[in-house]
Amino acid sequence: MIAKHISMRSARRSSFRELVAYITHGQDKAVRIGEIRVTNCYQQEAQDAVLEVLATQLQNQRACSDKTYHLLISFPAGEKPAKETLCSIEDEVCNALGFREHQRVSAVHSDTDNLHIHVAINKIHPKHHTIHNPYCDYKALGAVCERLERLHGLIHTNHEALAPGARNRALDMEYAAGVESLLGWIKRECLGELRQAKNWGELHRCLTQNGLILQERGNGLIVRDEEGRTVKASSIARDFSMPQLVKRFGPFKPDGQRQMKAIRSYQTRPVSRDSGTDALYQSYLMDQARRRGARTQIRQELRAQKHSLVSQAKDRARIKRSLIRQLDCDRSMKRVLYQQAGSALREDIGAIHIQQRAAQEEKFSHARSLSWFDWLAERAAMNDAQALAVLRKRHRTAFGRANALLGAQEERQQGRALQGKQNRIFGSGIKIDGVTKQGTIIYTNGKSAIRDSGNRLEVSEGIRQDGLEIALAMAVKRFGRSLTIKGDVAFRERVLSTAQALRLDIRFDGAMQARLKEEQGRTEEAKAAKTWREPASEASGNTGEAAARRYIAERELKRQKIPSIPRHVLGEMKPNLNVRYAGWRRVDGQFLLLAKMNIDEIAVIPVEVDVIACVSGLKRGEVIALDSGSASVRRVQGGETKGMRR
Repeated sequence: MIAKHISMRSARRSSFRELVAYITHGQDKAVRIGEIRVTNCYQQEAQDAVLEVLATQLQNQRACSDKTYHLLISFPAGEKPAKETLCSIEDEVCNALGFREHQRVSAVHSDTDNLHIHVAINKIHPKHHTIHNPYCDYKALGAVCERLERLHGLIHTNHEALAPGARNRALDMEYAAGVESLLGWIKRECLGELRQAKNWGELHRCLTQNGLILQERGNGLIVRDEEGRTVKASSIARDFSMPQLVKRFGPFKPDGQRQMKAIRSYQTRPVSRDSGTDALYQSYLMDQARRRGARTQIRQELRAQKHSLVSQAKDRARIKRSLIRQLDCDRSMKRVLYQQAGSALREDIGAIHIQQRAAQEEKFSHARSLSWFDWLAERAAMNDAQALAVLRKRHRTAFGRANALLGAQEERQQGRALQGKQNRIFGSGIKIDGVTKQGTIIYTNGKSAIRDSGNRLEVSEGIRQDGLEIALAMAVKRFGRSLTIKGDVAFRERVLSTAQALRLDIRFDGAMQARLKEEQGRTEEAKAAKTWREPASEASGNTGEAAARRYIAERELKRQKIPSIPRHVLGEMKPNLNVRYAGWRRVDGQFLLLAKMNIDEIAVIPVEVDVIACVSGLKRGEVIALDSGSASVRRVQGGETKGMRR
């Protein structure tokens, strides 16, 4: 678990309203927003709580620093704590920072590989109206994260900085954007040559050959490239700080020879490069240039449109004033009319500005600038296999305890070769909801989510039965017959029951395969025990019975998650049998009549289409009479139901 403060560069631009709008916005994704929680506010809705927080912040007019604290709590890939655990973690982290009584709004996000919580905290105390700025908050966050990991049994994460200052920020940039930083390029490509320099002249010559310049800045040194990007010399390595270089070479001497041409220079390129990645990156640069041109054109068109609308509003106001001037009335009346005309002009100009801002946001959303990884994710969502392969080359952390389906060991090792075999549609209603920066495709089917990372399929907590069937179909298509189940006991049981009900030709690993064979053996024994009671039927009857058994198996699986669902049993048409109508279904082309025997039991009866035509106009709960001789159904007034069962 990692907790981090996301600070604003300018306190003037900080806004609690905009932060809450960001963390609670779904962005047209089905699985982005989880639970939204409001704490220490009288209002329970997030948008209403924003007004309460803004009113509290207005009570403090002396504070000049940022009044909003943006906290991010992130968990390792695959780790999904329970709702109560997430609430407890949020409370403990906020208490450790000193925000126990402060107002806050939080939202759980699940649209990336790492489940995370965004917390917007009001730094102004709701009663004392004083501002609280945590001192060295990163130390408190690291300590509370370690304690909570032990308390809740979470995956341990490193809480110490890998590199100080600028080096750490350069690592963050390269990891988040995927583009090589100037500091990273110098350390990887130039550091060995720079350390071989014997004096200031050789050091300047080596830097010039690489398109770099060494300059004094304050009490230290900076290294600048040809486009003006700079890094501290001490951030490259500690032996390149001003005191260390002066100790080696003597007093600093600026570069006196600028005529030498650079042999190479820093260029923004992906961190991991090959021929395919370089070609994609060139396409990315061309697309960003096109987007910049589109934004410039949109800005010019909107500016011209705004000037035209404002001119028209001013012309209308000018005409109004000329007409008022010609009126035969006293001076006080004209003054009132002039004021009304001016007020109308201001309202018109304000409405024009609001309209232009809305139009600009709408048009800019299609031409916004994207980082390298965001562009790859956008292309991968449009079924670009090459962009998806580049994303999946990134270093992935160990997966946690999520419910997942995997292939056999040898097939998982070949996961990259299988990436091109993406199937866009595995069932009706499933769609791509998004692609993460590590190449995980998120499929959604209603409230069910399936995460495809190439070598494993993770399913969401509480996935519906139809979503689980789609995940099994995807796993069979991706990995073949040999599957491995990862997750809790309930998920394993559901997968085994679903595979048995659907009669899928799947071989599970180890104990799961033995358990499946045991369940299949019990089913066969139960069938054999019932054979002597069941009359022989025709081929069509066998088909209808198979459809009924499949529907019963599906309902029993859902009944394990929802106990209120009545038990479903196999029924048959009997003479002079009164039951209550509970609906009908069509499974595998066969029609099934649902007859309610009592409060806790529903019989599933295979019937012909004529029977469905007779009951299609009935309401649920009405008493009907079954007749096996004529295979018909009729409505009964005041009838009583009689039990039946095979």
